[in-house]
Amino acid sequence: MDRLFGSIIDDYTLYRIIQSIIIILSMFTVYLGIQIALTWKFMSLQGNSSEIISQKGSFIRSSIFIIITGFFMLSHVFFEGLGELEPDATTYELFELIAFSGLVLFLYEWYKILNKIKKKT
Repeated sequence: MDRLFGSIIDDYTLYRIIQSIIIILSMFTVYLGIQIALTWKFMSLQGNSSEIISQKGSFIRSSIFIIITGFFMLSHVFFEGLGELEPDATTYELFELIAFSGLVLFLYEWYKILNKIKKKT
């Protein structure tokens, strides 16, 4: 990351900032996961299951978020095997940050869908 941000911020500071954002996203992921699980548990799905599946826009957005998550986690693993051309730890953290962002956006999309259906019932 020195080539990109070397004149603006040093690697260690950027690494710490990215780690802090990842920790915040991890806590937000746990919160959304618990909220989704509780909403799903206490919601009656009689007649509403087709309504969940039939939301084409939400399905496409969720698919894009999962593709982003998978791509950047796969990139993270791929770059670990390069040996001499292996990027630094800050680049790995950036890949993890983008992957976590995709996961959080996916969970948030499901949270919005389930809350909308819960309010209708």
